[in-house]
Amino acid sequence: MTLVVSAKNLLALLAVALVASCAAASRPAAPPPTSPGREPLAQVELQPYRTRLRTITARVGGVTGTFLLDTASGLSIVTPAFARQIGCEPWGRISGFRMTGERLDSPRCDGIAFEVAGVTLTAPVAAVVDLMSLLPAGAAPLDGIIALDVFAGRAVTLDVARNRLWLESPGSLTARTSGMRAVDAVRIAREVQGAAVSVNVPVTTPRGTAWFELDSGNGGTILVGKHIAALLGLDDKATAPQPARFDLSGGAARIEGDVFVPDMIIDGNLGMPFLSRWVITIDLGHSRLWIAPAA
Repeated sequence: MTLVVSAKNLLALLAVALVASCAAASRPAAPPPTSPGREPLAQVELQPYRTRLRTITARVGGVTGTFLLDTASGLSIVTPAFARQIGCEPWGRISGFRMTGERLDSPRCDGIAFEVAGVTLTAPVAAVVDLMSLLPAGAAPLDGIIALDVFAGRAVTLDVARNRLWLESPGSLTARTSGMRAVDAVRIAREVQGAAVSVNVPVTTPRGTAWFELDSGNGGTILVGKHIAALLGLDDKATAPQPARFDLSGGAARIEGDVFVPDMIIDGNLGMPFLSRWVITIDLGHSRLWIAPAA
């Protein structure tokens, strides 16, 4: 859904059954499922929202809220009502742009600490936005958005198909990515005066590399900017969806499905139709990304 950007423009390791043995003492114990130091720091359960989107339950200052996971929001967001509940008096102004070019201005709350799955994830600057006014009528209430800014400098794995997000430790990052394919290059965008965090992956075109943002807040579409549509074999004047097939640079993943070609200020946007097919690990501290087919 990509609310604050470019300002642009936020994703169980396997559950282990412990079996008690009644055998003789000489029987060897079952080995642990993972070696010490290779467990992730946290496993976060995601909940479906409006079918294709995902939310995270988090506590802020003792107040529990429901937050959309939007990897392209750039900044995390709290609603005015939630800001009042946690005792934040919004101040100042943040200015950004939606991917279709509309400017958004909002006040801010600083140092919002989200308690999730036993860890604290802090948004240094959170926008205060009447989020429900941007959603369809009848949408279930949300208290805000958790974006990638709360994971800045960390590594995370998003598995939409299994409704899981893992905050990786150094050991679990090595173990998880050993069987995944590295994407040749990624760009970590730090817009809104460096406060925002979003991820862009490369797509090779006949004229050069285009950059597509990963957007878990876009529930239903793959978007290609009108300005590069022809380079990917698409009709830049079409208003209906068009079938398309193209690859991330280096062939790490195939992008396929119905594509829309709106006039945008970015090259492209990969929403849930793409993300739900892949497990994606992002090392935000070192601008690295790995990908593997979802189970």
